[in-house]
Amino acid sequence: MEHLRDHVRLSGERAGDYVVTEERPDGSLTLVPDTSWKAIKERSGARDATKEEWESFMEEHGSNMLPPDGEG
Repeated sequence: MEHLRDHVRLSGERAGDYVVTEERPDGSLTLVPDTSWKAIKERSGARDATKEEWESFMEEHGSNMLPPDGEG
């Protein structure tokens, strides 16, 4: 199972969500940008489609999502 890490939000020049990858003996931290799906959606202003939006999308485009050789 993946180890859950602490998340921090920075402001200023390096504003954004980060994940703590290391806490050193002197108390300093090593951070990397949070690349979780949730963080990516928040940064881009995206959201999950509603059930109605998904059904409408599939009705309009679903037939284009089949394999090109007609299988499936």
